[in-house]
Amino acid sequence: MSRTQKTWVRARPKPTRHKVPDRTKGEVSQAAEKLLIVDLRPTYIKEPHVDPQFNYIVDLFSKWYGSYFYLCAKYACPGPYAISPLFETKFARMEYAGGNRFHLSYRFS
Repeated sequence: MSRTQKTWVRARPKPTRHKVPDRTKGEVSQAAEKLLIVDLRPTYIKEPHVDPQFNYIVDLFSKWYGSYFYLCAKYACPGPYAISPLFETKFARMEYAGGNRFHLSYRFS
């Protein structure tokens, strides 16, 4: 019969959450809005097809939630079996790490 040896393991401390200064929030929001207006909206928001069958992007926007900054997309659901006519999804997240540094996460599909 095999026995497993049990040992004590130190738990990692919870990561510290940094409060985002209002100035940093403003600067990040302003830079993101410029990115949305200049690059993302012209590239990804298109006129819907004459007979749309698939979801398509109708708006791109950003928002803060605590110490996280999100880039979001709003989709239209044109199909007859759609649960709702619109839905939102977050496609990128920046977590404030203090000192004008952020951790970037994004969805890859």
